Amino acid sequence: MSPRDCVALATAADAAGFCGVLAADTFQPWLPSLGQAPFVWNLLSAIGEHTGGDIVAGMAVAGYRLHPAVLAQAAATLAALHHGRVWISLAPGESIHEHITGLHIPEAPERIDRMFEALELVQKLFSASRDAKSTRFHGAHFTMEAARVWTMPPTLPQIVIATSGPTTARRAGRVADGIMVLGTSVSRAEALLDRFRDGAEASGRDADSLRRVAYMNVSWAPDRTAARQAALARFPMAAMRFAHGDLRSPHTIEQIARLVRAEDLGDGVLVTDDAGEIRAAIASLLGAGFQQVYLNNVADNHAEFLHMAVDSLLPQ
Repeated sequence: MSPRDCVALATAADAAGFCGVLAADTFQPWLPSLGQAPFVWNLLSAIGEHTGGDIVAGMAVAGYRLHPAVLAQAAATLAALHHGRVWISLAPGESIHEHITGLHIPEAPERIDRMFEALELVQKLFSASRDAKSTRFHGAHFTMEAARVWTMPPTLPQIVIATSGPTTARRAGRVADGIMVLGTSVSRAEALLDRFRDGAEASGRDADSLRRVAYMNVSWAPDRTAARQAALARFPMAAMRFAHGDLRSPHTIEQIARLVRAEDLGDGVLVTDDAGEIRAAIASLLGAGFQQVYLNNVADNHAEFLHMAVDSLLPQ
């Protein structure tokens, strides 16, 4: 989808009654057929001019394509443009997006350590810059010489951790501004939120004062078979029974996707022709303690999905 089409879709979703827009930080599409992967910071700046809800840089990655200090500057500028509407979710990163600089992409545990160190750096830089001061950082993975972000918003954007793992969820509860649980079953999302609460309690923080968000992949169509076909064609990662964070090329993923079957689709995407199933999943997530649920309709029937939402989802 082109950047202009993304802005138009976000504007339509805002007009339909949705209260926030999340765009993922990617360098390439996961599949060649998806076509484009615009730079998320430019895209969100444009979307903010046409919508009124939250503006979220989703699954943003610090330390490969963007040094954490540069990510902090991007987030601060976006928040200065759209005061009170911006928050960021950090993720450990995946090779398909991060290998392009030629840097070594470590195993998942080190990626997670880098993510939390990047969080610490950004928090320190934000805090000092808010007070019109410079700061330095020397960690195991990142170095920052004396620096200050000169364009700062009145209120700092919250930085949450995006995860689907229990250890990371607990660690996020100790140090982050919140958690975003990524594409999984309702029961697993509830368990991850419990681990987040455990981490917050262990550090003397109140989890209810922190941001708690669920990110839910949906493949909806009026016909369930069409919804299943759309999920396989456009989101085959949900049917891959192995970690795909080290794959580097959309063409490689396209080849692997030819081997997956409809019965392989798991908890990573809700395949349905029934708005009631989506409502029930949202209600369960909100009942478990999540404040917001972001819906990602992986099919390409965006106008049809919005009409369904207006008629059968948002009113309830």
